[in-house]
Amino acid sequence: MSPSSSFIERATPRRAPLPPLAPGLPVIGHALAILRDPLGVLTETMRSRDQVRWQVGPFRFIVVNHPDDVRHVLITNQRNYIKSRTYKPLSLVLGSGLVTSEGELWKRQRRLVQPAFHHRRLAEFADTMVACARDLVDAWESVDQPIDAHEAMNALTFRIVGRTLFSTELAGEARAMGEALGVAIERVAEMAELLLYLPTWVPTRKNRRFNRARKTLDDVVLRMIAERRQEPGERGDLLDMLMAATDEEDGLGMSDQQLRDEVMTLVLAGHETTANAMTWTWLLLSRHVDVQRKLAAELDAVLGGRPPTLADLERLPYTGQVISEAMRLYPPVWFVERTALADDTIHGYRVPAGSIVGISPWTLHRRLDAWPNAEGFDPERWAPGRERERPRHAYLPFGAGPRVCIGNAFALMEARLILATIAQRYHLDLVPGQTITPDPGITLRPSAPVRMTLRRREASACRGR
Repeated sequence: MSPSSSFIERATPRRAPLPPLAPGLPVIGHALAILRDPLGVLTETMRSRDQVRWQVGPFRFIVVNHPDDVRHVLITNQRNYIKSRTYKPLSLVLGSGLVTSEGELWKRQRRLVQPAFHHRRLAEFADTMVACARDLVDAWESVDQPIDAHEAMNALTFRIVGRTLFSTELAGEARAMGEALGVAIERVAEMAELLLYLPTWVPTRKNRRFNRARKTLDDVVLRMIAERRQEPGERGDLLDMLMAATDEEDGLGMSDQQLRDEVMTLVLAGHETTANAMTWTWLLLSRHVDVQRKLAAELDAVLGGRPPTLADLERLPYTGQVISEAMRLYPPVWFVERTALADDTIHGYRVPAGSIVGISPWTLHRRLDAWPNAEGFDPERWAPGRERERPRHAYLPFGAGPRVCIGNAFALMEARLILATIAQRYHLDLVPGQTITPDPGITLRPSAPVRMTLRRREASACRGR
């Protein structure tokens, strides 16, 4: 028995009650309601509680929603909590990358990948991000009809991933990889929701489609790794850094399979989550003209029509506040799960070993005691100094603790540079009559195409290249 589990058992009151059970159906419990409307169930069951228990068939879920409990699970007692079984389908696409691996393998991979995301390394990618965003707004010059903002942001972030990860446009593979990623994410989300599902070797229509998509992704990524092995050179991209990394403990680098898993993780995480965050940002800005005007005024004053640089971000605080607030209301990762290895107590309630413990940034970011006017879009709440008004772990867009997202600095830099580049040239106005709701799958996507009209900001033309 490990020291940590011994401590947990001694500290656990044997008579502590389980968290209150949310109303549900016999036998299946809350499974049907969660499948139909997971965000609705979360919002309703956590409205006046810090902890609640769901029964999903044979599985017990304990959802915690207090910042102190988040800290307990993700930081203070994190050794007692591993990724839950719902992450297993994700490993069918990501393999044993940082998102899905555990234990010593995860520690080793984290040591190897971490240097690639050092601030000095990230700075080299800022100009690439801006150049890709500028190419997009240049292409919009000839567009005279509404665009799908989500599709546009997906294409943009996918191009940025190709340039920063592989030093290539992925031009020939962009459509095939994009479609394959969409198929893979959709199927993985279905399997994660169902918990019990047929193995992928069973030749169902969905499995055959999923396996074709996974092969497409593998073929592209493994080919690029093989080509880089055959023709090594200093390209300065993330793949270079990952291939050059050696573990300080054993002196070894990553195998091709480990590289494949980490590259696939970066492709998915670096493309999908940022695209979603930017889509929700444009939608919120279109509904809040006052915020849109203040953002434009800051960009005009600081940039004066020129492209933004990494050095400008410190002088664009409101731009960063807009991104932070959009990710509060629409966190790309809306639910985080862990499985308890040993009995524990959280806030006086018993957490039996084997329980799945859920944390939802969707509800955490809407706690009224941490976020006045919680449903309102208010970038001012992120003004310097105001962080003291809320608990430290009331905001969780990238997780927390040892497993905090390794690419958080990359994602925030990318989002702010994209926003600054596009917003100084265009307002994006939502086409009336649409119903856009969150679709909670692996990430928080919009439920439908987000059709927006491009409105040129002539006063801040930024044509010089």
